Amino acid sequence: MKSDLITGLVGSGVAGWYLMAASQVKIFAGSATAGVNAQTIPKLWGTCLLILSLMLIFRAIYKYKQGEKGRSAREIIEGIRNKREVAYTFGLLILYAILMKPVGFIITSMVYVYLQIWVLAPVTARNKRMHCIAAGLAVFFSISLYFVFTKYLMVMLPAGILR
Repeated sequence: MKSDLITGLVGSGVAGWYLMAASQVKIFAGSATAGVNAQTIPKLWGTCLLILSLMLIFRAIYKYKQGEKGRSAREIIEGIRNKREVAYTFGLLILYAILMKPVGFIITSMVYVYLQIWVLAPVTARNKRMHCIAAGLAVFFSISLYFVFTKYLMVMLPAGILR
């Protein structure tokens, strides 16, 4: 119950910030087709996050009114430890967003994909072969996505230190 309330409040705050940032995305003249522009998808994702966060808040309030016993702080911390991949993924995403502009899309994406594969791989599978496969996938997908976005979709991505 308490964890749903905290998660819902944090999610609502993040969704509010995301929606404000999405409304500041530049719209290029002539790019709006049938009401769809560069702000559409970010606003849709932000709205979905806000709705899901509000659902968590309402669920916590409903459980509280029903008298359901919430989890203790120790149980919440243990739950986070058991799901540390989620926390690591959020941390990696935040670093990815922070480093994208100064370092550049290609290098940041390579590091992110490699580390994300490492985080999600089972501990028993983390060996030299897995590191080589993760590095290869990171390089291939980062460079491929860069060319697809810049050459075919005409999306400007930060070049960073590779100028």
